[in-house]
Amino acid sequence: MEVRYIKPEEAADFQKVSAASFIWKFNAEEDSTVKVPVLAAFDEEKLIAGVEILDYKVNYCGKFIGAVEIDGVCSQPECRRMGGVRAIFDRIGEIAEENDWILGFLHPFSIEYYGKFGYANLNRMFEVKVPFEKLGHIPRNTDVILYTGEQFEELSSLHEKCALRENLMTLRDEKKHFCNKPLENADYTYFRRNADGNADGYVRFKVNRPNDVVVEEFFVLSPEALIGLVGFLRNYDGIAKNLVVSKQYQGSDFACLADGIDGVRYEFSGSTAARIYNLKGLLESNEYPCESGRFSLLSLDEIERNKGIFDVEYANGKAIVTQRNDGDYDIALTASAAARLMLAGEGHTADTAAYIKGVEIKGNADGFFKAFPKRATRFADNNWSE
Repeated sequence: MEVRYIKPEEAADFQKVSAASFIWKFNAEEDSTVKVPVLAAFDEEKLIAGVEILDYKVNYCGKFIGAVEIDGVCSQPECRRMGGVRAIFDRIGEIAEENDWILGFLHPFSIEYYGKFGYANLNRMFEVKVPFEKLGHIPRNTDVILYTGEQFEELSSLHEKCALRENLMTLRDEKKHFCNKPLENADYTYFRRNADGNADGYVRFKVNRPNDVVVEEFFVLSPEALIGLVGFLRNYDGIAKNLVVSKQYQGSDFACLADGIDGVRYEFSGSTAARIYNLKGLLESNEYPCESGRFSLLSLDEIERNKGIFDVEYANGKAIVTQRNDGDYDIALTASAAARLMLAGEGHTADTAAYIKGVEIKGNADGFFKAFPKRATRFADNNWSE
């Protein structure tokens, strides 16, 4: 079986497989191209499975590191269980080193399925629905600016500042990462400037009349920005009943605001799964405690460069990481367990981690758990494209 990036003339073949896999209508004129690179598996020159590859930079402990998002995973129904998707994921593990991808992300239809490829659930996101009538205590506000594409540098800089506050948020350094034609797309982004004239928050939303204003993205740098933007959204209460904010998690800024309001409804809205493609690189990128500590981690990953025992000695926020083939260790992790404990920001202890599949605590692993405390964590795609 051959795995490679598709050629331009093979785009329609991939779209046909995607249509058959997800049961959507194939249009020969509209579906003859692809917008992002596609890695596909071929069985005797027949395309039987494929994935879309999106190359990102994400924040991890104040540094932007290489990452890949895998999207549109599909396989021809009659060719399933032939190993096409498995072959693609094996190949991604190989090309991750070529592209300096330390992490991988996807949105799983089944975490049990993607767990076989080393992925673990991270962000269990929920949607917050607040009746506008419950927001009367927040002053209305009109001091905002509609983003039209002309303010790209300002919005991109604001997003970078927001991204550095939460692990796994993406860098958005190209105009394609934002909706630059709000009127044409009925997809609006408004941002706010503080008293010093600096942008300190933005909100992206659509209006589904007569029921909801649906916020897809809400990023702020201060409580004042949060209140100001919610106050702006209140101006839509004449045409919609509710403010719906998606992609929130426990402890996020808007969720904290909503926790003090009666009549709020919460609904699970999916999750993000992640994998570590370069374990040593991640360990070296981590921010460690000021106090000194150490741990030895046995990695049970299938990726060759992630195999073995990693010895970590840290102090003053940094660490020295070395690797060996055998010997004693403090904690053993499968690939998916490592992703869960090191990326999700849940702040586990030895007691709580013992209940996670793929975790074996053999020695004193306190140094490991101190190195990966509870952290604000939110992966947000940036693949908006007009």
